[in-house]
Amino acid sequence: MRDTRILKRGDFLKPTRPVAPGVPAFLHPLSDPKADGSRLTFAKWLVQRNSPTTARAFVNRVWQNYFGTGLVSTSEDFGLQAEKPSHPELLDWLAVEFMESGWNIKQLQRLIINSSTYRQTSKVPPELLERDPYNRLLARASRLRVEGEIVRDVALQASGLLNPKLGGPSIFSPAPAFLFLPPASYGTFHWHEAQGAERYRRALYTFRRRSTPYPMLATFDVPNADASCVKRVRSNTPLQALTTLNETVFMESARALGQQMQKNGTTDEAKIAYAFRCCTSRLPTSDETALLLKLLDKQRQRLSAGELDAHTLALGNKTAQVPEGTNLQDLAAFTLLARVLLNLDETITRE
Repeated sequence: MRDTRILKRGDFLKPTRPVAPGVPAFLHPLSDPKADGSRLTFAKWLVQRNSPTTARAFVNRVWQNYFGTGLVSTSEDFGLQAEKPSHPELLDWLAVEFMESGWNIKQLQRLIINSSTYRQTSKVPPELLERDPYNRLLARASRLRVEGEIVRDVALQASGLLNPKLGGPSIFSPAPAFLFLPPASYGTFHWHEAQGAERYRRALYTFRRRSTPYPMLATFDVPNADASCVKRVRSNTPLQALTTLNETVFMESARALGQQMQKNGTTDEAKIAYAFRCCTSRLPTSDETALLLKLLDKQRQRLSAGELDAHTLALGNKTAQVPEGTNLQDLAAFTLLARVLLNLDETITRE
C-alpha cells in the first residue's frame, strides 16, 4: 500500500508521521482487523447492520422526494447539528425494512406510496394549516411543484410527444445559439440540436455542460452538475411562467396538444375537456369550461382580425404544410389554448 502521512500545514513537501486506514473510534470497528483499507472494505463497513446511519440517511432522502421534506428536515446535514426526526420510530422502522429487504429501493418506494399517509388528500382545512403549516405531523399529502426535469416531461407527455426510449447518449435539446458562443461561453461549442423523436426524449437525457447550464432546467431550480446536491430548492417565479409559455419545446408541445384537441372531440367543450384532462388528470368544472371557451373565442377574434400570425403559431414556420382537413385559424386558436393549459399551476404541481 502507498505510504500516507499527515502533512504539516497541508504542505505536501512537509510530511510528518504515517497514518493507517481506519474508521472513527467511537463507531463500530471494521469486521476484519486485517482488512486492506480499500474503498470496498469501507463500503462494506458503511452498510453493516450495526451501522444504521447509511440506511437512515437514504430512506430519509427517498421520503423527502415524496413529501417535499424528510423525516429529518435537514437531509443535507444528518449529524449532531441536524434537526431531530419528526417521527424517529418511523425513520428507524423504514431503515430496518430497507436493510432487511436487501437494500431494495423499489420495495422501499412501493412501501411509501402504498401507505395511507402518502395517499391522503392534499387539500388542507384552515384550522390544520394554522396548527401545522409545514405538514410535519403528516396529516395531509404534501402539495409541491414537480422537479425541473419533470416539468418538461409533463408538457411532452400531455401533448403526446414524449419519447419513452430508455438509455443511450445525451441529446442536445433546443437552446439559444448565443449561449454557446463567446462571451456567453468560454469558447465556441457546437450544439447540434436534436431532431425528430430524439428531440422529445425525457429531460434526464439533456446534455449537461457545466460552464453553460441548460436555461430551461436552471430556471426550474435544477442544480448544476459540478457538485452533489442532496436537497433541491423549489421556487415559483415569473421567469418560470415565461419559460412554459415561450420556450421552444413548450411551444412545440402546445402545437401538438392543439392538434390532438382537433382530433379528440366534435365540439369545443369536448376538445377542451380532452386537453384539460391531459394536463391535470381531471375534467374541468363548468366554470372552468366557460372561462376556457371565452378565451378560445377571444383568440379566434384576434386571429380573424389579423393581430396574430396563424401559420407561425400553429405550425412553427410559414413553410410548414397545414394538415389535411384542418382549419388553420382553428388550429392556431387551440394552440394558444393549449399553451395556457400547459402553463397552469395545477399542470406542474403534484396534488
